[in-house]
Amino acid sequence: MSKKYAVYLFYDATEHGMYDVDIKSRFTFKCLARIAMVIITNDMGELDERVMRRNFAQVLKSGKIDIKNEYDKIYKLFYGKDTRDQKSIAEIVSNHFLEYDFRGTCLTFEEFNKRHGFNFEVKPQTYNEMEFVRFIEYVYNLIYFLNSRLLFHDMGKYFYLNHIESVVEEIGYMSAYDDGFTIFIPKDNNVIAVAESEVIPDNLSYKLLEYNHHSMKGNIEAKREILVKLADVLESHDKKLNGINQTFKSDLFQLLNSCNIRHNNKEKSSKQYKKYISELSDTELERIYDEIYQMCLLAFMQLEHADRKDWMDEIKRNINNAK
Repeated sequence: MSKKYAVYLFYDATEHGMYDVDIKSRFTFKCLARIAMVIITNDMGELDERVMRRNFAQVLKSGKIDIKNEYDKIYKLFYGKDTRDQKSIAEIVSNHFLEYDFRGTCLTFEEFNKRHGFNFEVKPQTYNEMEFVRFIEYVYNLIYFLNSRLLFHDMGKYFYLNHIESVVEEIGYMSAYDDGFTIFIPKDNNVIAVAESEVIPDNLSYKLLEYNHHSMKGNIEAKREILVKLADVLESHDKKLNGINQTFKSDLFQLLNSCNIRHNNKEKSSKQYKKYISELSDTELERIYDEIYQMCLLAFMQLEHADRKDWMDEIKRNINNAK
């Protein structure tokens, strides 16, 4: 498992005494031991994964996280003035905004927020998962940039990042880091396992995670592009997939080739035209894409299991032959 840059799982920094460690070092710390995953195979070589994870709603119902309260706290941390220097983090961001690499052509923090629709209210009318995650991503990335340049640890402001990390962990999310940015996505053990797999090329690990990001919802073209890349990798393992489960492999590639992913199946002028697919709404097509994505994950997990099967067979023989 060498994809250290692609997947970062948060852990209890207080328990492990890691507050004084550089933040990227902590992000790359492996926590896969905390993942409960059981892989069961039957005589047909089919694979079923049983994972233990809590979704966002379950976490909230458990009473451990009050999304309204957490939003209010982080809002005050970012926009409220620090009694020590009478400055808010938002003000510090504004004062140093021209140093931000991702500002594009924006000359002020206000222009940046207006252009990209970042308008977070003190008291939103509704508190929902997507907006909450969008808000903490916004705050986190802005603070992270400052931390690397202003030494927030020395300024006594380093805990801002620690607090957001703790909240992300508690709501059942994880971070993915690429090209200087951090996004927060639902912690899915299957996705983590596949993104860490040696079968996945380095440049695809982040895309695999990004598929579940809130900004991807409704973005049919972006999801299609990721599925195309996954299909290309799986096709290079065609023979092995046939040997594992030919029916499953056949079903998967029929969908990849017939649902306007690898071919143009929506236009009548296309040789690959499929009437049924052409009549689907974007919402219906996105649901199919999401299911195909899950099938791709399962295919990659089957490949991983096949690679270790010989070793497992040897272990079983040793167990059975031992006297």
